[in-house]
Amino acid sequence: MRLLALGLSAVLPLVAFIPAPAGATPTPEDPAPAPAENCVIDVTSGSATPSERCFPTFTEAIRFATDGAITDAPATAAEGVDDPDLNELLGSSEKSADTKEPTAALVVIGIEYGDAYYRGASYTFRRTRNCTGTTTDVDYSFELPRRWWDRISSFKNYANCHTNHYALSGFRGSETGYLNDRSVMPTIDRLRRYHNFNDDTRSIRWS
Repeated sequence: MRLLALGLSAVLPLVAFIPAPAGATPTPEDPAPAPAENCVIDVTSGSATPSERCFPTFTEAIRFATDGAITDAPATAAEGVDDPDLNELLGSSEKSADTKEPTAALVVIGIEYGDAYYRGASYTFRRTRNCTGTTTDVDYSFELPRRWWDRISSFKNYANCHTNHYALSGFRGSETGYLNDRSVMPTIDRLRRYHNFNDDTRSIRWS
């Protein structure tokens, strides 16, 4: 027994003093979160590959989306929701028969958000014309890229537009119908078959 104890005591110091690999650094327990994604899409009818540009701040995204007409939007999409000056410049979503063309070269028709209450990543859609004053037609449509499938949790409309969200690509499956702003995605009752659209959108239409 004494020999066994001596053998262990000779091995233990070797285990205790094994050096760390050269250049090794501790892994942080709570890495800093990546900047929120703020992307801008040109919604062009009939285009299979619409242009997309992403920015680290909402300020940069709105500057690009409005072709430089708005340069001082807040840094985050969540702050932009409560900015009255920004909302006035982007234009009302309330339906109106007045469809006069905007003075800016490009207009924002809607913003989709990755989180509820207009927070998280943002996807800003722009066009050259306002939506018409009715929801009986389709003014614009867009197939979300796969990385944005099932991520939308709230949305806002601008430029006389309302939005219809579809659960499947190709504008198929359950749909919300044309709605104005929603801080939380709706649950739709279709003949007593309830469908919660939170994180369940793959294609979009505006009217």
